[in-house]
Amino acid sequence: MRVFLCALLLAAGASAAEIAGNWKVEFVSGVANPKIYGAEFEFRVEGNKLAGKAHIGKGWPGTAPISKGVVEDNHISFFVVGESPSSSGHPKMRFNGTVHGDEIELTMKFFYLDDESDSVQSEFRGKRISK
Repeated sequence: MRVFLCALLLAAGASAAEIAGNWKVEFVSGVANPKIYGAEFEFRVEGNKLAGKAHIGKGWPGTAPISKGVVEDNHISFFVVGESPSSSGHPKMRFNGTVHGDEIELTMKFFYLDDESDSVQSEFRGKRISK
């Protein structure tokens, strides 16, 4: 039983470590935003915590830190607040997704106020560009 538990914990840790690196995603479906057709992420993983930087859109909403990041096996979730505001305020994005080897699928909820129920949802797919 101990051997099984240790193997399970090591496997979970390996999945989290494999998520670290640089990723590039492109819009595939959902609500299109002419300024956000893609993004690049620099993921850092410590235990089950995900951090790093997001480079979203071409200039807007821009580069911002990743916060509230969590890794559970191959599932990730994180939050980004764009540093470049619009007339509606700073854009907020909640990402959820899965990583399979060097491929990633993400769902992004985009909103301005703190109420995520008033968000638009888009789907992105991409690949690791470096470790």
